[in-house]
Amino acid sequence: MARAVGGDVVVKFLGEVVELRHELRATQGDVEGMAMGMGSMRAGMATMRSNMATMQTNMATMQTNMATMQTNMAVMQSNMVAMQTTMAAMQTNMDSMMGNMETMMSTVESMIVGLRSVSGRMSRMEAHAGRMARLLTSMADSTQERFERVEKRLDDLEDKL
Repeated sequence: MARAVGGDVVVKFLGEVVELRHELRATQGDVEGMAMGMGSMRAGMATMRSNMATMQTNMATMQTNMATMQTNMAVMQSNMVAMQTTMAAMQTNMDSMMGNMETMMSTVESMIVGLRSVSGRMSRMEAHAGRMARLLTSMADSTQERFERVEKRLDDLEDKL
């Protein structure tokens, strides 16, 4: 029995060794990946130093551009004053246009009232036409009956003669 227990312990121990070996290999892979990342980071830092030198040059250019921008802003301010005058004139024109549009809307509303009136008349005319059609049908039917009676009388008269 002690031997069976000892065998189980050895099997468990070997299982733990296998697990430890897998973890060590995975850790070794992680360390290699980190070493490659460090190499990339060193290359990135060299690029960053170069970019910082370029940035210093760009900042000097930006200072020059800011002086130009201040001059342009003074011109822009002058243009804005002119634009305000133009906008005041445009507002006057828009007020006039609104008055014209209100007049036009009144005219359109009057036309709508007239169109509704015409529509009502057309509906009444359609009703009259329908009644007239029924009357004409009735007249045609009664006329047909009279023709048939007259024909019958004529046939009877011919038979007598």
